[in-house]
Amino acid sequence: MNKFFQNKENHSSKKNRTRAAIIDGAIEVLAKKGFQNASIREMTEKAGIANGTFYNHYKDRRSIFDEVGKLIAIELTNAIEINEITTKDPAQKIINATTHFIKRSVQVKAWGNIFLEAYEEIPMIKKEVSRYLIRDIKNGIKKKLFKIKYDDFIVEQINVLILHAIRIQLKTGQDIKITNKTSNSILHLLNYQR
Repeated sequence: MNKFFQNKENHSSKKNRTRAAIIDGAIEVLAKKGFQNASIREMTEKAGIANGTFYNHYKDRRSIFDEVGKLIAIELTNAIEINEITTKDPAQKIINATTHFIKRSVQVKAWGNIFLEAYEEIPMIKKEVSRYLIRDIKNGIKKKLFKIKYDDFIVEQINVLILHAIRIQLKTGQDIKITNKTSNSILHLLNYQR
């Protein structure tokens, strides 16, 4: 995954390829050092470009962090869209999305580490990763599968469970038992009635 975004832009303009190289370089540095300790110089070295070239594309360190965080959140949630189309049961949708999201975040450790930090720092990411969850919860309530009253706090609780499962597995390795426990805890919070 070191050149994931560069490979996506392989046949694009030079400007897009350079931007993708900066993104991939930033991912490598941000995943290891975190936003507070990452420097533009380190990112440009990893990207193989000059510092001045960085400023042709980004205003500052914050602007690259925001873009990287958003891109990773989008990539992590992309497969959830397929699940949304192919699965009808709201509870199963939540289980599938949770399982996929955790698995993908842990498989690509750099993405998982950056996602955890970006989730707290970039409000748009919370909104992006909660979009399907909110819809599935409301649909499950409507179908009388979830015996709760909807509020934003339940979404935040579920997200905390998912973030915790990612954090643990980034440290200890992928563990389907933890992912399954997370899904079961989510269904319990939703007071799922089969």
